Amino acid sequence: MNMSMRAAVLLGALIAGVVAPLHASAVIYPLDYVFSPPTGTVTPLGTVTLTDLGTAVQFDVLNQAGAGTKLDSLYFNFAHGSLNPDQLAFSNVSAVTGTYSTLLAPTTSSTINGLKADGDGYFDGKFEYTTNNFLGHGQTLSFHLSVVGQDLGVEDFHFFSLPGGGTGSYVMASHIQNLPGSGDSLWVGTATPVPLPAAVLLFGSGLMGLFPMLRRYYSAS
Repeated sequence: MNMSMRAAVLLGALIAGVVAPLHASAVIYPLDYVFSPPTGTVTPLGTVTLTDLGTAVQFDVLNQAGAGTKLDSLYFNFAHGSLNPDQLAFSNVSAVTGTYSTLLAPTTSSTINGLKADGDGYFDGKFEYTTNNFLGHGQTLSFHLSVVGQDLGVEDFHFFSLPGGGTGSYVMASHIQNLPGSGDSLWVGTATPVPLPAAVLLFGSGLMGLFPMLRRYYSAS
């Protein structure tokens, strides 16, 4: 196989690797849809980054709602075969300040979507700050979720809540208080993740390796 054919084969393989479905090792969910009150798409008031750790999934919750705001809770969904949400375990919790509580839906199938976000939707689990200590603007809350004997991935948390009489269903939801200017609070949800697959990095490094090959070929022609 001559140089030009090898270059073409390598480039085709790299492109195919990106076009083909990828298993994301991390995804970012922007908290960008206010569902109470009022409703509508907004500049993200925060993000929830999920990272696949192999046996657990790490959540990183960032408050971007503005100076003085307080993010007090995060609601999420879970499904993994026949496992129920109450089999999940919280660990490595890095709460920026204050005390907190965690809650998972009961084991019976009729109440798996049993945790009501006041604005809209029934979820499987939640993290909630207690007393008056919350996640401030620019701060990040981190925790791990795992199940004994199971390898979880970020896709195990991409499930929609049951509608609760409002505008729709969401993968995650959060309550944010003390908004700039008004001092009001709102409920904000997220539905569509932004994938960050490790394969993209491999694609980039592959292209870097391809450029010298192409340069040598064209220099020789």
